[in-house]
Amino acid sequence: MHRVSRIDEASAEVPKGYGEHSKGFRRATYVDRAMGSVHMGVGICFLQPNGFIQSHVHSLEESFYVLEGAIVVQIGEEVHKLVPGDFGLISTGVRHAWRNENGQAARWLEMQAPQPRPADYGQDTFFLSDGVSVASPTAVDSSRTLVGHFDESKLPRPGGPSQMEGFNPTTGVAIKMFVDRSFGAIHQSLFLIQYSPGAKIDLHDHTFEESYLIVGGRVRAIADGKTYDLGPGDVIWTGVGCIHSFENAGTEPVRWIETQAPLPPAKEVFRFERDWAHLAQHDRQGVSG
Repeated sequence: MHRVSRIDEASAEVPKGYGEHSKGFRRATYVDRAMGSVHMGVGICFLQPNGFIQSHVHSLEESFYVLEGAIVVQIGEEVHKLVPGDFGLISTGVRHAWRNENGQAARWLEMQAPQPRPADYGQDTFFLSDGVSVASPTAVDSSRTLVGHFDESKLPRPGGPSQMEGFNPTTGVAIKMFVDRSFGAIHQSLFLIQYSPGAKIDLHDHTFEESYLIVGGRVRAIADGKTYDLGPGDVIWTGVGCIHSFENAGTEPVRWIETQAPLPPAKEVFRFERDWAHLAQHDRQGVSG
């Protein structure tokens, strides 16, 4: 099972339960239960200048990656002024609040796991009575922070040692992990991946779900036997057991921000079709006595 769509800010909505506790906030969801997902909720958040989300907690784990604008977030007692390329993890039950003190709208990717509950089924977001509660960024204690920053100098060399646990280096593919087990995550991973021109990963599937937000270049994706040409703003989600592959058939690098849930195992992360093809052929031909 898979789903392909495109980010459309016009379709973004104020999430249920946020109306009385936020200003200028909307979310464009591209992975949820309605499309068949059972492990994750993913979307793009939009916050207008002078907008805010009041202090709240989730009974789930949340990670984020800033795409545009500047945003102030308070996580626990720490306050961070975030810019594009910043990412972080908000652990289950940790209070946090958001405010846009800039003159430009802000956008960030939001990944939640376990999957948020439907509003008519049960509650997993709880707003607190202390209001917005966002203080000065000088209050940051960097020794306890679960926030990081990505820039070009931090992109690993394509084909070099892999930062992803259980993934062997592949020619022309570079992975920069943001949130994973080593970062403190329990339920999910979040990272950037780049395919150089000509790079390809063969057909495979996983025991977990994945979502992909294309942020640069174009990629040829195959999912459940269907082929797609995807570019910036396009998103694709693959469910558990969906056989898929990616290829950069163009002349420019392609990049996307990827999420995974549940957190992948330490090994046997990929099940490649090529590794079992010879046994399938052998089985069809029969075994002589």
